[in-house]
Amino acid sequence: MRIILIFYVLQSFLFSQDEIVVLSPRVGTIIDIHENRFYSIFPKVRNYFSAQIYTTSDLKYKVRFVVNRKGKRKTYEKKMSLKQFTRFQNNVNAQPEFTEKAREVMYSGMDFLRAAEIIDNLPKPQYVTVIHNDNKRLKGTLLSFENNIINVQTARTVEKINLDYVELLSYRLSNNEFLGLKPYIYALSGAMGLKMATLYNSQRNPRLDESWYYRFYGITAGLIFSSELYEALSTILTPTETFILSQEKYEKNKR
Repeated sequence: MRIILIFYVLQSFLFSQDEIVVLSPRVGTIIDIHENRFYSIFPKVRNYFSAQIYTTSDLKYKVRFVVNRKGKRKTYEKKMSLKQFTRFQNNVNAQPEFTEKAREVMYSGMDFLRAAEIIDNLPKPQYVTVIHNDNKRLKGTLLSFENNIINVQTARTVEKINLDYVELLSYRLSNNEFLGLKPYIYALSGAMGLKMATLYNSQRNPRLDESWYYRFYGITAGLIFSSELYEALSTILTPTETFILSQEKYEKNKR
C-alpha cells in the first residue's frame, strides 16, 4: 500500500512539472542571445541572455528569461498566451534559417557589442563627432576613455559622456598618406607669403632694409599658415569612419 502511495505521489509530481516547448525548428529548446538577435523574438528584453518557453498545467505558456544585471545573471518569468505563442512562432518560421553565414553578416555591423574596445583602440588625441542622448551632437578632441567615460575637449570645456548613452561616433581615418604633400604645401605657402610681401613693397617703395624685412616677414607668415593649410586639406581629404554604438540606433537603421 505504501509503495502504491509513493508511486501515485511521484506520478502527480511529474505531471505537475512544466514541460519545455520548442518555439520553432529554427531555434533550440533554449533561445540563446544570437537566435534572439537574428529573429528578433524578444527585442524589448534588455540585457537578454537566454529564454525557455514552458507549458503550464492549464495549457497556457510562460517564458523563463535569463538576463545580465550588473555582471550577474538574473532569472524571471512572464506569462504567454496561446495567441502570443502562435504569433512568435509564425514570426520565426517566416524568416530564413540562421546559418553561420547569416550570423557573420548579422554581427558585421554590430559595433555596439564591442563599443568599449573600439573607443579604447582609437588613436588619441583624435577629433571626433559624438551623438548621444537622443541626437545631441558634440564635436571636439577625444582625450581619453576610462571607466566607461569618454572625455572630449571642446572649445569651452572637457565634456564627460557615459558610453552607455553614446549612439554614434565618427572620426577621421589616419591621414599619413598625405604626408608626401607636406613639403609642397609648405613651399607653396612660403612662396605665397613672399609674393604678398613683394606686392606690398611695390606699392609702398620702402627702403632696402625694410623691403627685405617685409620679404622675410611674408615668408615666415606663409610657413606658419602652411601647417594650418595642411591640417585643413588632410582633414577634408581623409574619409570618415562612423560607428553605431547603440543597439537601439542599430535597430532603427535596419528598418
